[in-house]
Amino acid sequence: MGALQDFIVKNFLILGLLTVITFGLICPKPGLALVGVKVAGLTLPDVAIDIIFVVSGLALESFSDALQYKALGLGMTLVLLVTPLMAVPILYLPDLDPRLNVSLLQGMALFCVVPTTLSSGVTMITQAKGNVSLAILLTSVTNVLGVFTMSFSASKVFSAAITVSPWEMLAELIQLTLVPLCVGMALRRFVAPLREFAKRNKKKLGLSQNSCILFVVLLMISKAQAEISVASDSDIYLCLSLAAGVHLIYRIVGYVVATVARLPPEEWVTLVLMCSQKSLPVCVSVLQALPPDLRRKSGLFILPCVMAHAAQLIIDSMLAVRWQVQAQTAEAEYATLPGKP
Repeated sequence: MGALQDFIVKNFLILGLLTVITFGLICPKPGLALVGVKVAGLTLPDVAIDIIFVVSGLALESFSDALQYKALGLGMTLVLLVTPLMAVPILYLPDLDPRLNVSLLQGMALFCVVPTTLSSGVTMITQAKGNVSLAILLTSVTNVLGVFTMSFSASKVFSAAITVSPWEMLAELIQLTLVPLCVGMALRRFVAPLREFAKRNKKKLGLSQNSCILFVVLLMISKAQAEISVASDSDIYLCLSLAAGVHLIYRIVGYVVATVARLPPEEWVTLVLMCSQKSLPVCVSVLQALPPDLRRKSGLFILPCVMAHAAQLIIDSMLAVRWQVQAQTAEAEYATLPGKP
């Protein structure tokens, strides 16, 4: 039972995504019934997203040892400026084949323009013996600045379907992500009991955050069940191929940049991993910030984001384990050297 529980906890998000997508497609009525429910004037997806980012802020640790300026600058450039460029060729694919599902491709393009992952990346950096403080700082900075860059890039992603004001989206994203993130960070900074609670319950906070992601994905999939059901197999396979291909390209770019920059091993691992990952919670918040006419298709938009997120989790988990073994081997070899300090 212990091994099964450990497996479920370790793979909670992937298993949960498979479950809620299947349930939402087979039985959309419960999700549809919850879509219109409001709490204190906020829709349930808005409440869930607020919880996600309050928890993210509450869980952010000190990054006083993370000021590795070269690695930080390269990471910010890759996450906010370079990797979003992959959205451009994806959006041009319908010009090559008009039969392609534009909404699915827009969802894949959206995944390209969001910043780096909020929690799983830091977890993998820890496992791979990278610079955890740098990973936390890179996550914090890119997610804060990403609120401003995404409002313009995401509006371009959906501009072919309907006019999307980047300024209105910016206001929505500040309300949905930046404000609750800052609230969580302030609670950690100024409320000592909460800070200690967050330190003791990292895993539980992560599970609560992932549960909120699953809830929002369920509502989105349920709402778009009819459109998803008629999507062709070729479109789904294309999204799967793009998800793996985009992650591979990000990985190659990060590898080349980190190697050319001659970063130390810990920073090298951090840059390669963090700059190849994108944030599913931020994708969810962007879709919730869209105008109502586009929001009703959010289930179609989120499907390729889920595929891409699953692909990066699976691929990077295997690489993190490999790098962990290499780091442990190097440490063991160092320990056997004569005259070591």
